[in-house]
Amino acid sequence: MSNTLDNYSDLPTRSYAKGDVILQEGEKNGEILFLKEGSIEIKLGDSPITTISNPGAMLGEIAVLLDRGHTASAIAMKESEFFVLENAEKALANHPEINKEISRALARRLARASDSIADLTKQVAFDNDFSDFEMMMLWEEEEF
Repeated sequence: MSNTLDNYSDLPTRSYAKGDVILQEGEKNGEILFLKEGSIEIKLGDSPITTISNPGAMLGEIAVLLDRGHTASAIAMKESEFFVLENAEKALANHPEINKEISRALARRLARASDSIADLTKQVAFDNDFSDFEMMMLWEEEEF
């Protein structure tokens, strides 16, 4: 088991069969799930977005941190097992190591999204004013 998974080893586990809906887009369940083993498909509406199979990958953290419904659905592509942080908003106070893992994962996603926006901006022939506007939109609604 990797060091990341060691951070979750005291959490209860939950298994899903192939085809099970793990998270439903728009619903709130207050849990964060950490993939122990398996493979899941992430879908936005009916559109497949990605497949995740890396141990330690997390689901539900955005919904918990922003107190909103899930941003996408997650479906088991094969039998999958997760560590489950139930009542996550309150439980995170007792798990600083998990907070750190969530922060790192979100920072990696933000860096990849920023890189993608920069690449797209270079590929599209817009003037600099529009490119600057796109980058401002990324940060505009951020609350500190």
